[in-house]
Amino acid sequence: MQGLKVLVTRPEPENALTCQALTALGAYPVSLPMLEIQETTDPTARAALRTQLYNLDLYRFVIFVSKNAARIGSELIDECWPMLPVNINWLGIGQGTTQTLQELHIPALSNPGNNTETMLDWLKPVKMRGEKVLIVRGCGGRPDLAKALEERGAIVDHLELYKRHMPQYTAQTFLFLDHPDVIWATSGESVANLTTYVEQFAPNLKDTVLFVPSERVAQQAKSLHWNQVICAHGADDQRLISATQQHLGR
Repeated sequence: MQGLKVLVTRPEPENALTCQALTALGAYPVSLPMLEIQETTDPTARAALRTQLYNLDLYRFVIFVSKNAARIGSELIDECWPMLPVNINWLGIGQGTTQTLQELHIPALSNPGNNTETMLDWLKPVKMRGEKVLIVRGCGGRPDLAKALEERGAIVDHLELYKRHMPQYTAQTFLFLDHPDVIWATSGESVANLTTYVEQFAPNLKDTVLFVPSERVAQQAKSLHWNQVICAHGADDQRLISATQQHLGR
């Protein structure tokens, strides 16, 4: 990947970490986050989150949907629980989220895949009827997860810790943007936001190879008329690096 220009669209702080990993491989990262994460800071809302977390020991499963959910959620849990409650199954969607939880001393497990569908398949043998599940997420994130678990009889609550916003860029941003060799977009929302800007300011980028984390997002990108879409089967750096190296070596 020496000298390869990779447009990285992750939100911060993950974007900076991914850029560091690419630099270590000799690649040239081009940072352009397509999501902004706004953590809940209102004192009343934060107090409500803490109140909800004081009942954490009532849940059988706690599922974190992203690295940001893991990072922000673990901080709040640490404030409310000096020692983690026992008899909880801590789960992360995707290897990156799970690794973040483990680094923050939450003993999480992960399904082999990276999305809602593979998490649900992984949980198929597990008895969910009557079990209490807490989904830690951004506002409105992954609604299909809760719906599917409730259909199996689970009692689902949400801990919503942040909002996602579309960053503000101008035509000048794209005028001076180093034209990338490949693009990494790690969520459907990132693809949608990137498409909005590209169609307005840099339509030729639609011909650039676009790496996405799942077949669902790949289909979304194709429907938005991206011409070269590759599924990396994961949103973590290693999956994206491997997929990019495989593409370069064909």
